[in-house]
Amino acid sequence: MKIFFVGNLIGFTLNVLFSFVVINYIPKQRTAEVEQIEGVYIFTDSRPVLDYQYLGTVKSSVTWVSTQYHSVRNVLIKKAKREFPNANGLIFHFKDGGTDKCDAIRFK
Repeated sequence: MKIFFVGNLIGFTLNVLFSFVVINYIPKQRTAEVEQIEGVYIFTDSRPVLDYQYLGTVKSSVTWVSTQYHSVRNVLIKKAKREFPNANGLIFHFKDGGTDKCDAIRFK
């Protein structure tokens, strides 16, 4: 009976020791952290790695304000926050000479 107990104890101990796996995340050259503006994460020419839920798309309307990046970005952020208040990320798609838009997302 003692041999059976000692054998099970050794087997259990070895099983526990070999079941732990150490995972090291190694950043790649393309790894980055995105900026957060007005409480939402901004993805420009990139995509999130984590799983997310697509909420909808917001398009910029034709305005005479400015075609500068910051102006268009800020207008799209405000519009997206108004239409999708539970969004915590925006994926921007800028089109030269076309309609700029952004996808509102919610991380899972």
